[in-house]
Amino acid sequence: MNISTLQPEWAKKFLSDKNRRKTTMIVLPAFIFILFVGNSLLVSDSDTADIPTTKVKKGEVAIKITETGDLRAQEQVTISAINDKQLIWMAPEGQWVNEGDTLIIYASEKYVISSDEAHSGLLVAKADLKKALSDLEAQQTKEEAARKSYEALPELAKKGFVMESEVEQARLTYMELRSRTMAYQAAVDAAHAGVERAARGLAQEQRKLAEGVALAPRSGLVVYATYGDAESQQKVSIGMTPFEGMDLMYLPNISSMMVDTEISEVDLSRIKVGLPAEIRLDAYPDAIFKGEVKTIADLARRKISRLTGKMTGAKVFAVTVKVNEQDVRLKPGLSATVEIVVNEYENALYLPLEAIFVDEHDKTIVYVKKKGGGIEARPVTIIESNDRLAVIEEGLQEGDEVLLGRPAAI
Repeated sequence: MNISTLQPEWAKKFLSDKNRRKTTMIVLPAFIFILFVGNSLLVSDSDTADIPTTKVKKGEVAIKITETGDLRAQEQVTISAINDKQLIWMAPEGQWVNEGDTLIIYASEKYVISSDEAHSGLLVAKADLKKALSDLEAQQTKEEAARKSYEALPELAKKGFVMESEVEQARLTYMELRSRTMAYQAAVDAAHAGVERAARGLAQEQRKLAEGVALAPRSGLVVYATYGDAESQQKVSIGMTPFEGMDLMYLPNISSMMVDTEISEVDLSRIKVGLPAEIRLDAYPDAIFKGEVKTIADLARRKISRLTGKMTGAKVFAVTVKVNEQDVRLKPGLSATVEIVVNEYENALYLPLEAIFVDEHDKTIVYVKKKGGGIEARPVTIIESNDRLAVIEEGLQEGDEVLLGRPAAI
C-alpha cells in the first residue's frame, strides 16, 4: 500500500469487499490495513486546524451483514404445462385469481366450440328422450284401453249384444295400437342411445378442452415462472410453446413470505438460524419489515453476478430469511435488501471509521486532541465495526476528541 495514501482512499480500499458482495457490516481485526503514519506521536495544533473532529460516544451499535435477495412465498402452487401446445392467453402477472378461474389457454380453441356443440347436442338428445317417453306413455294408455275393449267384446258377442264384425274391428284396432306402442318403445330406446352418445361425446370434448385450458386450483397471486440458464433467464410469455411439465406460473400464499439471499463464505461463522433481520424493498425503500434467519445451506455454491448473470469466483451459501409481518406490499419477485444483525452492543464506545488509522507497526491508532494542546497518536483496540462505526474496547474514553483525518505533518 502506498505510504502517502490518504484516509478516504483507505476507506475506499477497505470497503472494496462491500462492492463485491454488498456486506455493510464487517469485522475490524487488530491488524486492519488502513494507512501508515509517521514515527511522531505528537503533532502541533497548527497542523490539524483544517481537519474536522468528533468525540468518542457511548451507546448502542448494531453489527450487521447486508445482502440483497428476492421475495418469494413460503408456500406456492406450481402450474405446469399439461401439453406442448402454444400459449395463446395467460392471466396477467400480478393479478389475483380465485379457484376455478382460467389461468392459461393453449392453442386449442376449437375444443371450446366443440365442447359447446357437444353440450347442446346432449340437451337436444335429452329433450328427444323426454318427448319419446311422453309419447310412449300416451300410446300405452291408448293400447291398454283398446286391449280391455277387445277382451270384453267376445263375451258380449256370444250374448248377441254386439256383432262379430265389431269384435274383429276391436281386435284390429288393438293390434294396430300395440304395433304403434312397439314403435314408440323403439323410439324411446333410440332416444336413450342418443343421450348416451351425446354424453360420451361431451365427455370427450371436455377432456380435449381440459387439455387446452388450465384452471386455478386455488386462489392466489399470479407469478410467471422463468426459464433458461443463469445468463439468459426469461419469463414465460404468451406465444411461446412450452414442453410438457414445464413450470409456467405460480400461485403463492402471500400470507407467509421469505427472502432468498446468500452470504459470503467469510461470514458463514457469524450467521446462525434465528438471528434477527431487517428487510427493505427496493420498491418501497422507506418501509422496514422485521424478520429472522430461517435456513442456511450446508453446501457452498458459486456466486452469480446480478449484473452479468455469470458465475464469479466467490463462494456463497444460500440463506432464507422469514418475514415476520404481513403486508400487501410484500409481493413475490420484488428485490429486497436484508440486514442480518450478527451482534449488538448496548453501552459501547464507538467512533466513525474515518477516525481509525494504522501506524508503521501495524498498530491501530487514532489522533486524540489533548486538553493541554497538541495531538496524540494513541493506540486503540477495536472489537468490531459496521459500515460506519468502530466499536472501541480500550484506549479511549467517552468524550475524547479525535481527528477525522491524518495530520499533514505525518
